[in-house]
Amino acid sequence: MSFDTKYRPVSFKDVLGQDGTIQVLKSFVKTGIGFHQSYLFAGPYGSGKTTLGRILARSLLCESPIDGSPCDSCQSCIEILKGESINFIEVDAATNSGKDQIRKILEELQYATFSGKRRIYLFDESHQLSKDALDAMLKPMEDCISGSEEKVLVCIFCTTEPEKMRSTILSRCAPAFLVRHMSSELIAERLEVVCKAEGLDYDPDVLPLIADITELHIRDALKAIEGVSMLGSVNRE
Repeated sequence: MSFDTKYRPVSFKDVLGQDGTIQVLKSFVKTGIGFHQSYLFAGPYGSGKTTLGRILARSLLCESPIDGSPCDSCQSCIEILKGESINFIEVDAATNSGKDQIRKILEELQYATFSGKRRIYLFDESHQLSKDALDAMLKPMEDCISGSEEKVLVCIFCTTEPEKMRSTILSRCAPAFLVRHMSSELIAERLEVVCKAEGLDYDPDVLPLIADITELHIRDALKAIEGVSMLGSVNRE
């Protein structure tokens, strides 16, 4: 398993540099209003938008959240962590941007609502959703389940280009969460943790340089130290 996958945060406490955003997200869960709106995470490549979206979805669907975080022991959490959940669906909008895909989702949603189970849909690269697809989502994102303030359709949109998202979609979301790159110092600290866990020799003074060279992309920084470690093993052979 690659380092960027192996060390991807799976809980809010593992996410670096987004304390304010995490506090607000946890409050949505703790106050029970998490299904009252959809969500949008905006930020540059590799900043952790999708990671935060996944953790939020797990928290909202968790049977017994702990202080706004997923318990990771209930059936819902376990299924999501294994990638086997039918209630959390990820859609790559770069390859599934059309109205037909959204129509299928809405048809599935009707059955889920009837059964009383909630579903959350995460759209990665959501700015690539077509106009027709977005139009089809507007009404279910606005409508509430009968006798409840919870929305029929709850989405998590992740995008590097929020300016391309339609205002009618944004109005149905909580205020956009801007996910920013963390500092080189924070990235260096995480790289040091990974190096120790993997038993790699490293120079602490070099780790901040790796963060800077990879333009503060934690994913690319992890790939960089993995690549260097592989070169080292080749040289030893």
